[in-house]
Amino acid sequence: MPFETVLNIVTGIIYPALLVLFFFGLTIFIHELGHFLVAKRRGMKIERFSVGFGPKIWGYKKDGIDYRVSWFPFGGYVALPQMSPMETIEGETESKTDELPSVSPSSKFLVAIAGPLMNILLAAVLAAVLWGVGMPTNLAVVGWVDSGSPEELAGIRPGDRIVKVNDKKVKTWGRFMEVVAFSREPTVRVTVQRNGAEQEFLLETKVNEQFGVKMLEHLWPRGHPFAQRVIAGTPAERAGLLVGDQFVSIEGIPIYSSDQLRDFVSKRADLPTEVKVLRDGVMQTLTVVPELNAEEKVGRMGVELGDQMEIAQPGPTPVEQFEDILVSMGNMVTGLAHSKETGVSAKSMSGPVGILGIWWYAIASGGWRQGLHIAVLLNINLAIINLLPIPVLDGGHIVFAALEAIRRKPLSARLVHAASVTFAVLLITFMLYVTYFDIQRFTFGRLKATLKSDTKENTPATEPATQP
Repeated sequence: MPFETVLNIVTGIIYPALLVLFFFGLTIFIHELGHFLVAKRRGMKIERFSVGFGPKIWGYKKDGIDYRVSWFPFGGYVALPQMSPMETIEGETESKTDELPSVSPSSKFLVAIAGPLMNILLAAVLAAVLWGVGMPTNLAVVGWVDSGSPEELAGIRPGDRIVKVNDKKVKTWGRFMEVVAFSREPTVRVTVQRNGAEQEFLLETKVNEQFGVKMLEHLWPRGHPFAQRVIAGTPAERAGLLVGDQFVSIEGIPIYSSDQLRDFVSKRADLPTEVKVLRDGVMQTLTVVPELNAEEKVGRMGVELGDQMEIAQPGPTPVEQFEDILVSMGNMVTGLAHSKETGVSAKSMSGPVGILGIWWYAIASGGWRQGLHIAVLLNINLAIINLLPIPVLDGGHIVFAALEAIRRKPLSARLVHAASVTFAVLLITFMLYVTYFDIQRFTFGRLKATLKSDTKENTPATEPATQP
């Protein structure tokens, strides 16, 4: 196997996967560590500390506590028989709960809330890192409009800066697509800034069948396309194109996005084409003769493309990052509450498989900074979701502790156990339901579409069909 192929596999697949496993494992570990430390501090019986569910992969015992890593990486648990035993998920308890000393409601409350608080703390630390090192910035500027599309016919042009959607201000491409997705009407009012003046357009949205959300599928953000990989034996290699070359123009036409570049090249099969690239700060002019792709019937150069975005330094402050994530969560909740109008439903959400897949793609396409941003988002989401007053979640334990404090006596162990098991089954069923749609999206090769609006440092082509 050529060294270049091995390097591409390591940097494009293995490295992002390892980062995802690290950050995901850290998120689970920190959450469970919060429960563990407070439980130990309050003198509670601890049987197991597990990252993951199911059978043990690896572990050891110390001071009577079984520390382990388990097979199913969808969460973790600290087995505390004095809280509400969950043998169905956590395995059989070694202790007889009626022989253990009772635990005060305040101890149960502190143990339950410690996990989410640790996630918020981790999110704050990671957000502070992003503030210092900077974040890839993708402003809401149109880089390309598909030829003949409704958006082009309506008057949208490359270079338009989108400032408002339905009177809601937007700055980034991600927020623009989010407001479109959660719109309650089939059309959206998009205000753009062009040559210092604002213009408003009424655009028809289209519901994406795979994701069940509204999109403007013919608009693409402005980027700086570059050669992510030059395929051996292709016109690009023969013309002298090198990995890292940033495309400036083709036949004198400025290039602002990978899709624009692909569109131009597709129409120039067997035609000598002047391509200007920026290489190490120096402009280079190359002549490439795209070859006709037999399957696609269009011209291709043989390059996998990326869209390089500028890094905003310093990045947004931790407060700004938290606010942005909370607004997005609020929009999602509102979208679900008005599902009939927005089209947003449970199948629009992502389970563990979808989250890990999107996370992997974000790192592969946007670098470790983008992966760090998703880690911040996931930790805040995990903290808030866990605080919902649902049995089996931390919020449920807090409710049980509050009821116990009000009644001044323990709740029925049978009732607590039954409620916890029932909601655990419902939660697992829901996760399997959304995971089914995650797998569907992967099966149909649509993952990239979900990230069309995301911030990127570099976006490799994911299918040979997208190579120009």
